[in-house]
Amino acid sequence: MKRKLKAFTLVELVIVIAIILILVSIALPRFKKSNLNAQLAAHNLNVKEIKNASILYLMEHEDEKVSSISIDELSDYFEGKPPKPAKAYTNDDFTISVGDNQEITVKPGLLKLEGDKLVPDDSK
Repeated sequence: MKRKLKAFTLVELVIVIAIILILVSIALPRFKKSNLNAQLAAHNLNVKEIKNASILYLMEHEDEKVSSISIDELSDYFEGKPPKPAKAYTNDDFTISVGDNQEITVKPGLLKLEGDKLVPDDSK
């Protein structure tokens, strides 16, 4: 009596690999979009935190004429390291400028997601 081996055939193995590749190709774009959404939320929160820190800085230095603030000058107002812009948008650091009427402008400013890219949000 011959005993039949129970093992995968080459065809079954190729089919399983093909199914796994199809599932991965479906999941990767969703993970990329989730990553961009996370970067977008963190970036916009960082912009608001920089503006708040800049307000505190200006309140403490109200006797000085300030036209720009470096991110290093604001380091005392953050827990840990100063924030960085979203990696998917730029590799530069934030720049903070102060207008004549004490209006604070942070560059890059607030962002929004269009398609699969982060772009400036000019509506705010």
